[in-house]
This record gives sequence, structure tokens and C-alpha cells, in this order.
Amino acid sequence: METFVGWLKTKTLMESDTRYSVEVNYRSTVKEVLNHAAKVCLGYASAALKKADFHVKQVFEEEPYRILVSNRNWDDGEWICVASWNPHEACYIVSRGFYNKDRNSVSIQESKKCEAESAAQITSEIKNMMHNMKGVPDRHVQKLKKVPLKRGPK
Repeated sequence: METFVGWLKTKTLMESDTRYSVEVNYRSTVKEVLNHAAKVCLGYASAALKKADFHVKQVFEEEPYRILVSNRNWDDGEWICVASWNPHEACYIVSRGFYNKDRNSVSIQESKKCEAESAAQITSEIKNMMHNMKGVPDRHVQKLKKVPLKRGPK
């Protein structure tokens, strides 16, 4: 029993962190509570976007907490949307940019402050942005074709 109690005492917030829970105690600051609530909200938005047949990646290990949303399966130069939590202004930021498959990063082209306060509002904002990007061409660079080598006389 003592080992279990000792384990509970040494258990940190990061070890017990899950997608749909917020751990609050008497030492929690307002910033920590808002960050955990933002994670939960982005997790719900991620689930709703997956249900709407989008591809979603979650980045909750480092700040700013964000989700990346793609139409296809993470092609190089494809338009994607990023919904992130800005802890300094306590608001969500919705951005769009190009996905770079080699560096596994996003080149942000446009960002705007999102007035959304719930996962449903974030989801609708991202769906609208993804719908508006349907006709816009990607920044995909065509690969050069190989030169056919002759294989002797014919």
C-alpha cells in the first residue's frame, strides 16, 4: 500500500495528462488551466474533423498546442490548416499554409485570430477555410522525368 501512495505522490501532471481530462489542484495557475482546456477543445475539434474525413495531426507535447488538418494524406506542397492556441492572448489562431514533407513542417501563408470559444466553432472555421482552398493550386513541384537510357542497338 505504501508503494501505491508513494506512486500517487510522485505522479506528475504530464504523466497523467490525457486527451479529454483537465487536472486541476490547489497549485494550478490560470495559465495551466487554460492550456489544458485548450488541449481538450483542440482534441474534440480533431475528432470532429476526422469524422468529416480530414486527416489530422495533433501536437500537444510542446507549445503552442495545435492541430494540423489536411484534405489528402500529407502530400508535399499541399494546402493545410493549422488551429493553434495562443497562451499569451488566450485565443485560438487559425492559419493556412503549405506542408513540407521533407522537413515535416508547415510554411504559414496567412493567419487570423479566431473568435471561436468551443470545439464546434473551431471545426466550422477550419471546414470553411478548407472549403475555400479547394480551387487554389498546391505548391507541388513536379519531379523531373528520368532520361531513358539506350540499352544497345535495336
